[in-house]
Amino acid sequence: MFKYPLRHYLFASVLLGTGTPALATPSSTDVFNRYVEAANAGDMGTIATLIAPDVERSDFVGCRAEMDNPSCLLHYIKTTVVDPKTNIRVTNIEVAGDVVTATLELRGGLTERAGVERAVGKDVVRITDGRIKAFHFIPDFTDESTAVFFGSLGIGPRAAAPASKP
Repeated sequence: MFKYPLRHYLFASVLLGTGTPALATPSSTDVFNRYVEAANAGDMGTIATLIAPDVERSDFVGCRAEMDNPSCLLHYIKTTVVDPKTNIRVTNIEVAGDVVTATLELRGGLTERAGVERAVGKDVVRITDGRIKAFHFIPDFTDESTAVFFGSLGIGPRAAAPASKP
C-alpha cells in the first residue's frame, strides 16, 4: 500500500517536525565586529540590538542620572563615535573567555578637531549570550597623538591642570 516503509516516514517526520535548528549564539568576536561595522556605518539601531538590557553602567561623563544603563552606553557611542563620524580600525583582537580586547585606531571626527591624525587604545568588551554586557575604552597614553587628543578633552597626563587659586 505505501511506497516507503513506515520507519522512513517516521524518521522524516521527526527530522522535518523538529528540523528548525536553534539559532547559534554568535561568537564574542562576531558580536564585536558587528559593533565596529555598525558604529562605522552610523547604525545606532544595530548597536542597540547588541547591548544587553543589564549592561554595566558606562562611566561616560555625558550620561545623566535618569538614563538607564543601555541608554548611557548608547549615548557614549553616539557622542564619541557615530555623531562625529569617527572611524574605528581594529588592529588586533584577543579573546579570553567572554572578554574581547581589541586594539584600535580612531580617526576623523574628534581627533581631527583636536589637530591629531589618530588616537589609539583598547576596547575591552565583555560579551555574554551574544550581547554586550560591559564596554570600556582604555586610551594608550604612551602614544603621543593619543595623549594630545585626550589632553584636549581634559583627560590623561596631557590634560591642562586646573588653575590654582591664589
